[in-house]
Amino acid sequence: MKTLRLFTIIMLAVLVLSSWAPAPVYAKGSDTLVVDLAKAKLARLRVNNRTGGTLYVRFSGAFSYSFAASNPGKTTFESTIQPGKYTVTVTSSACSGQLTYKKKVKGGTVSLPPIVCKH
Repeated sequence: MKTLRLFTIIMLAVLVLSSWAPAPVYAKGSDTLVVDLAKAKLARLRVNNRTGGTLYVRFSGAFSYSFAASNPGKTTFESTIQPGKYTVTVTSSACSGQLTYKKKVKGGTVSLPPIVCKH
């Protein structure tokens, strides 16, 4: 009887401990886009901030990029933008609202028109 009780207690302990152990998780592979950075012609962004505040630019498309220009005047960012079609959203800390552009990036320099807040 003592052996049966001991065996039952051990089995319950094993069941409780095994339920706390991490369960195996299987991740489904996602579709990935492989780009050879050595061959891709990256584009740089040039903005003219006339808002009096920080200018925020977000590229959304196959890839996503965010830029912030706090200095007034022209700012050119490094070549980081992959070629493709993007929706560009521009906001500023100095004014409300946002501007949205559609841009096709091939390489070189992507320039936006001067951004000015109307007061």
